[in-house]
Amino acid sequence: MALMPPGQEGGEQVDWLAVERDLGCRLPADFRALVTVYGVGTIDERVMVLPPRSTAHESGIPSVGQMTPSAEKTAWLEHTKSTYPLWPAPGSLLCGLRMVDGNGDLWGAVYWRTTGPEPDRWPVVVWERYRPFVEFELNVTGLLVTWLSEAADIDFDQRMVFGAPHSRFIHWRTERAMRERGVDPWEYLEPLYLEANEEWEERNLVGVPRTSAAAREIESKTAR
Repeated sequence: MALMPPGQEGGEQVDWLAVERDLGCRLPADFRALVTVYGVGTIDERVMVLPPRSTAHESGIPSVGQMTPSAEKTAWLEHTKSTYPLWPAPGSLLCGLRMVDGNGDLWGAVYWRTTGPEPDRWPVVVWERYRPFVEFELNVTGLLVTWLSEAADIDFDQRMVFGAPHSRFIHWRTERAMRERGVDPWEYLEPLYLEANEEWEERNLVGVPRTSAAAREIESKTAR
């Protein structure tokens, strides 16, 4: 909360017993606290806190159940080459956070690996497009704190979560209300992206002529 204060909208009132019956399992306590304090919404337009249910949510953000790999989601398996068991088998992945790219398309996800009967002991597994699955002995909020504090040796694109004091969480109702008023809720990100892209170019385009096709391609991808 110190690194990224919750919005004025507040969190969600959730019947967690009903969620447990719906999903067939209890969710970790830190995630329940995250939803209770912050609610369903998005961090820096890229990382979404999912609705804790199996079916569609009025926010339009996919739910925990909808994002969880199961036998019906063969396209996901073919895309990621996952070797994890399918939900609800022991050791399967259950999704808590969804990541999107600048176009709003799926970029990755943060899962729990459901090992054992104690959800608070489940490690998190991060999947990003074009990268392998990576497991951390952290819970979801611990991973968020790591990203927000820019602490650590976790290989993660800063342009997904900019970190304190820049990152903001915007509740889905707040985002919808702002858009209805014609206000861009993510306008604060524009100068952050410009600065991050310049730093990226300095690190990755050293010795590459800026007029080359390679440079133009990289810059185009970065701008997107």
